[in-house]
Amino acid sequence: MDRHINSEDLDFYALGAIEGEEKQELEAHLRACNACTRELEAAQGRVALLAFAAPSATPSPAVKEGLMRRVRQERAQQMPRPVPSVRRSGWWTPALAAAAVIFAVIASWLWARDQAEVRQIHSLEAQLTAARERSIGILTAQQATGEILGEPETLHVALAQQPDGPPGRAGVLYNPRSGAVVYAGQLPKAPADKSYQLWLVPASGAPLSLGVFSAEEQTTFLTARVPAGLAAKAFAVTVEPKGGEPQPTGPKVLVGAGAT
Repeated sequence: MDRHINSEDLDFYALGAIEGEEKQELEAHLRACNACTRELEAAQGRVALLAFAAPSATPSPAVKEGLMRRVRQERAQQMPRPVPSVRRSGWWTPALAAAAVIFAVIASWLWARDQAEVRQIHSLEAQLTAARERSIGILTAQQATGEILGEPETLHVALAQQPDGPPGRAGVLYNPRSGAVVYAGQLPKAPADKSYQLWLVPASGAPLSLGVFSAEEQTTFLTARVPAGLAAKAFAVTVEPKGGEPQPTGPKVLVGAGAT
Protein backbone atom coordinates (compact mmCIF):
# COMPACT_ATOMS: atom_id res chain seq x y z
CA MET A 1 0.00 0.00 0.00
CA ASP A 2 1.89 3.04 -1.33
CA ARG A 3 -0.82 5.68 -1.04
CA HIS A 4 -2.10 7.11 2.25
CA ILE A 5 -5.07 5.46 3.95
CA ASN A 6 -8.30 7.39 3.54
CA SER A 7 -10.06 8.65 6.66
CA GLU A 8 -13.08 6.37 6.21
CA ASP A 9 -10.90 3.24 6.31
CA LEU A 10 -9.16 4.59 9.42
CA ASP A 11 -12.55 5.10 11.10
CA PHE A 12 -13.53 1.52 10.25
CA TYR A 13 -10.18 0.26 11.57
CA ALA A 14 -10.63 2.21 14.82
CA LEU A 15 -14.06 0.59 15.19
CA GLY A 16 -12.53 -2.89 14.65
CA ALA A 17 -14.49 -3.41 11.42
CA ILE A 18 -11.51 -4.31 9.19
CA GLU A 19 -10.14 -7.86 9.25
CA GLY A 20 -8.04 -10.34 7.30
CA GLU A 21 -5.56 -9.36 4.60
CA GLU A 22 -6.94 -5.83 4.38
CA LYS A 23 -6.20 -5.33 8.09
CA GLN A 24 -2.66 -6.74 7.70
CA GLU A 25 -1.93 -4.44 4.74
CA LEU A 26 -3.29 -1.43 6.65
CA GLU A 27 -1.22 -2.20 9.76
CA ALA A 28 1.92 -2.69 7.64
CA HIS A 29 1.38 0.74 6.10
CA LEU A 30 0.78 2.30 9.53
CA ARG A 31 4.10 0.97 10.82
CA ALA A 32 5.89 2.83 8.02
CA CYS A 33 3.76 5.99 7.73
CA ASN A 34 3.74 8.58 10.51
CA ALA A 35 1.10 10.70 8.78
CA CYS A 36 -1.43 7.87 8.67
CA THR A 37 -0.55 6.90 12.24
CA ARG A 38 -1.47 10.42 13.37
CA GLU A 39 -4.72 10.25 11.39
CA LEU A 40 -5.49 6.90 13.05
CA GLU A 41 -5.06 8.46 16.49
CA ALA A 42 -7.51 11.18 15.50
CA ALA A 43 -9.95 8.52 14.29
CA GLN A 44 -9.61 6.65 17.57
CA GLY A 45 -10.38 9.90 19.38
CA ARG A 46 -13.57 10.28 17.34
CA VAL A 47 -14.57 6.69 18.09
CA ALA A 48 -13.91 7.31 21.80
CA LEU A 49 -16.34 10.24 21.76
CA LEU A 50 -19.04 8.00 20.30
CA ALA A 51 -18.21 5.06 22.55
CA PHE A 52 -18.70 7.07 25.73
CA ALA A 53 -21.64 9.15 24.51
CA ALA A 54 -24.42 7.06 26.04
CA PRO A 55 -26.20 9.11 28.75
CA SER A 56 -26.43 7.57 32.20
CA ALA A 57 -29.80 6.56 33.66
CA THR A 58 -30.99 8.51 36.68
CA PRO A 59 -33.06 6.45 39.17
CA SER A 60 -36.40 7.78 40.30
CA PRO A 61 -36.84 9.44 43.74
CA ALA A 62 -38.71 6.28 44.79
CA VAL A 63 -35.38 4.41 44.95
CA LYS A 64 -34.10 6.43 47.94
CA GLU A 65 -37.51 6.33 49.66
CA GLY A 66 -37.68 2.54 49.23
CA LEU A 67 -34.21 2.12 50.71
CA MET A 68 -35.01 4.31 53.72
CA ARG A 69 -38.30 2.46 54.31
CA ARG A 70 -36.44 -0.86 54.36
CA VAL A 71 -33.91 0.57 56.83
CA ARG A 72 -36.73 1.67 59.18
CA GLN A 73 -38.45 -1.74 58.94
CA GLU A 74 -35.26 -3.66 59.71
CA ARG A 75 -34.51 -1.36 62.62
CA ALA A 76 -38.01 -1.90 64.06
CA GLN A 77 -37.65 -5.68 63.78
CA GLN A 78 -34.31 -5.66 65.56
CA MET A 79 -35.28 -3.47 68.50
CA PRO A 80 -35.38 -5.48 71.79
CA ARG A 81 -38.85 -6.42 73.03
CA PRO A 82 -39.93 -5.20 76.47
CA VAL A 83 -39.38 -7.73 79.22
CA PRO A 84 -42.23 -8.61 81.61
CA SER A 85 -42.18 -6.96 85.01
CA VAL A 86 -40.73 -8.99 87.84
CA ARG A 87 -41.12 -8.80 91.56
CA ARG A 88 -38.42 -6.74 93.21
CA SER A 89 -35.80 -8.80 94.93
CA GLY A 90 -32.18 -8.62 95.91
CA TRP A 91 -30.96 -9.43 92.41
CA TRP A 92 -32.95 -6.59 90.77
CA THR A 93 -30.16 -4.00 90.79
CA PRO A 94 -27.45 -6.22 89.17
CA ALA A 95 -29.97 -7.46 86.57
CA LEU A 96 -31.02 -3.90 85.77
CA ALA A 97 -27.39 -2.89 85.31
CA ALA A 98 -26.74 -5.85 82.99
CA ALA A 99 -29.86 -5.02 80.97
CA ALA A 100 -28.75 -1.41 80.68
CA VAL A 101 -25.35 -2.52 79.33
CA ILE A 102 -26.99 -4.85 76.82
CA PHE A 103 -29.40 -2.12 75.72
CA ALA A 104 -26.51 0.35 75.31
CA VAL A 105 -24.58 -2.17 73.16
CA ILE A 106 -27.62 -2.83 70.96
CA ALA A 107 -28.39 0.88 70.64
CA SER A 108 -24.79 1.62 69.67
CA TRP A 109 -24.81 -1.17 67.10
CA LEU A 110 -28.06 0.09 65.58
CA TRP A 111 -26.77 3.66 65.49
CA ALA A 112 -23.55 2.58 63.78
CA ARG A 113 -25.48 0.55 61.23
CA ASP A 114 -27.82 3.45 60.58
CA GLN A 115 -24.89 5.81 60.04
CA ALA A 116 -23.25 3.35 57.64
CA GLU A 117 -26.43 3.15 55.58
CA VAL A 118 -26.76 6.94 55.56
CA ARG A 119 -23.16 7.20 54.31
CA GLN A 120 -23.96 4.63 51.62
CA ILE A 121 -26.94 6.71 50.48
CA HIS A 122 -24.81 9.86 50.35
CA SER A 123 -22.15 7.97 48.37
CA LEU A 124 -24.74 6.76 45.87
CA GLU A 125 -26.12 10.28 45.51
CA ALA A 126 -22.59 11.62 44.87
CA GLN A 127 -22.00 8.92 42.25
CA LEU A 128 -25.28 9.78 40.54
CA THR A 129 -24.37 13.47 40.49
CA ALA A 130 -20.93 12.73 39.04
CA ALA A 131 -22.43 10.41 36.42
CA ARG A 132 -25.01 13.04 35.45
CA GLU A 133 -22.31 15.71 35.07
CA ARG A 134 -20.15 13.34 33.02
CA SER A 135 -23.10 12.52 30.74
CA ILE A 136 -23.69 16.23 30.16
CA GLY A 137 -20.00 16.68 29.31
CA ILE A 138 -20.03 13.75 26.88
CA LEU A 139 -23.21 14.98 25.20
CA THR A 140 -21.73 18.48 24.85
CA ALA A 141 -18.54 17.04 23.31
CA GLN A 142 -20.58 14.87 20.96
CA GLN A 143 -22.64 17.84 19.77
CA ALA A 144 -19.54 20.00 19.27
CA THR A 145 -17.87 17.16 17.35
CA GLY A 146 -20.86 16.85 15.05
CA GLU A 147 -20.76 20.57 14.32
CA ILE A 148 -17.12 20.74 13.21
CA LEU A 149 -16.12 17.21 12.19
CA GLY A 150 -17.16 17.55 8.54
CA GLU A 151 -15.83 21.09 8.07
CA PRO A 152 -12.83 21.24 5.69
CA GLU A 153 -10.89 23.67 7.89
CA THR A 154 -11.20 21.51 11.02
CA LEU A 155 -7.83 20.30 12.27
CA HIS A 156 -7.38 16.75 13.60
CA VAL A 157 -4.50 16.90 16.07
CA ALA A 158 -3.06 13.82 17.79
CA LEU A 159 -1.41 14.54 21.16
CA ALA A 160 1.53 12.24 21.82
CA GLN A 161 2.91 11.01 25.12
CA GLN A 162 6.16 12.68 26.18
CA PRO A 163 9.31 10.70 27.09
CA ASP A 164 9.33 11.63 30.79
CA GLY A 165 5.54 11.83 31.23
CA PRO A 166 2.88 9.32 32.29
CA PRO A 167 1.37 6.98 29.69
CA GLY A 168 -1.45 8.55 27.74
CA ARG A 169 -2.89 9.62 24.42
CA ALA A 170 -5.43 12.15 23.20
CA GLY A 171 -6.93 13.81 20.17
CA VAL A 172 -8.12 17.36 19.52
CA LEU A 173 -10.55 18.67 16.92
CA TYR A 174 -10.12 22.40 16.28
CA ASN A 175 -12.06 24.62 13.91
CA PRO A 176 -10.29 28.00 13.51
CA ARG A 177 -13.29 29.61 11.83
CA SER A 178 -15.63 29.06 14.79
CA GLY A 179 -12.97 28.72 17.52
CA ALA A 180 -14.49 25.41 18.69
CA VAL A 181 -12.20 22.88 20.40
CA VAL A 182 -13.05 19.28 21.35
CA TYR A 183 -10.61 17.15 23.37
CA ALA A 184 -10.83 13.41 24.12
CA GLY A 185 -7.93 11.77 25.94
CA GLN A 186 -6.73 9.12 28.33
CA LEU A 187 -4.29 9.76 31.18
CA PRO A 188 -3.77 8.23 34.63
CA LYS A 189 -5.45 10.10 37.49
CA ALA A 190 -3.61 13.28 38.47
CA PRO A 191 -1.88 13.38 41.88
CA ALA A 192 -4.03 14.68 44.77
CA ASP A 193 -2.42 18.14 44.75
CA LYS A 194 -2.18 18.44 40.95
CA SER A 195 -4.40 18.94 37.91
CA TYR A 196 -3.97 18.42 34.19
CA GLN A 197 -4.46 21.55 32.07
CA LEU A 198 -5.10 21.70 28.31
CA TRP A 199 -3.53 24.54 26.32
CA LEU A 200 -3.74 25.99 22.84
CA VAL A 201 -0.41 27.46 21.76
CA PRO A 202 -1.15 30.16 19.16
CA ALA A 203 1.15 31.10 16.30
CA SER A 204 1.84 34.29 18.22
CA GLY A 205 1.13 35.28 21.78
CA ALA A 206 0.77 33.45 25.09
CA PRO A 207 -0.83 29.98 25.45
CA LEU A 208 -4.58 29.90 26.12
CA SER A 209 -6.04 27.59 28.80
CA LEU A 210 -8.80 25.34 27.43
CA GLY A 211 -9.70 23.62 30.69
CA VAL A 212 -8.55 21.80 33.82
CA PHE A 213 -9.22 18.14 34.68
CA SER A 214 -7.94 15.36 36.95
CA ALA A 215 -8.66 12.32 34.71
CA GLU A 216 -11.04 10.69 37.20
CA GLU A 217 -12.60 8.60 34.42
CA GLN A 218 -11.03 6.33 31.80
CA THR A 219 -11.59 8.94 29.08
CA THR A 220 -11.76 12.70 29.63
CA PHE A 221 -13.80 14.98 27.35
CA LEU A 222 -13.41 18.77 27.18
CA THR A 223 -14.99 21.41 24.98
CA ALA A 224 -13.84 25.02 24.71
CA ARG A 225 -14.11 28.15 22.60
CA VAL A 226 -11.31 30.50 21.61
CA PRO A 227 -11.42 33.69 19.51
CA ALA A 228 -12.42 32.90 15.92
CA GLY A 229 -9.61 32.95 13.37
CA LEU A 230 -6.88 32.07 15.88
CA ALA A 231 -4.09 30.01 14.29
CA ALA A 232 -3.03 27.12 16.53
CA LYS A 233 0.65 26.19 16.45
CA ALA A 234 0.23 23.34 18.94
CA PHE A 235 -1.91 21.83 21.68
CA ALA A 236 -0.48 20.52 24.95
CA VAL A 237 -1.48 19.05 28.31
CA THR A 238 0.65 20.01 31.33
CA VAL A 239 0.69 19.09 35.01
CA GLU A 240 -0.17 22.11 37.16
CA PRO A 241 -1.04 22.86 40.80
CA LYS A 242 -4.59 21.78 41.64
CA GLY A 243 -7.08 24.08 39.96
CA GLY A 244 -4.74 25.16 37.16
CA GLU A 245 -2.58 28.20 36.39
CA PRO A 246 -3.00 31.29 34.16
CA GLN A 247 0.06 30.18 32.16
CA PRO A 248 1.87 26.82 31.87
CA THR A 249 4.33 26.15 34.68
CA GLY A 250 4.59 22.36 34.88
CA PRO A 251 5.93 19.60 32.65
CA LYS A 252 4.22 18.68 29.36
CA VAL A 253 2.66 15.20 29.32
CA LEU A 254 0.91 15.33 25.91
CA VAL A 255 1.84 17.48 22.90
CA GLY A 256 0.55 17.73 19.34
CA ALA A 257 1.40 20.11 16.49
CA GLY A 258 -1.38 22.27 15.11
CA ALA A 259 -1.35 24.16 11.80
CA THR A 260 1.95 24.12 9.96
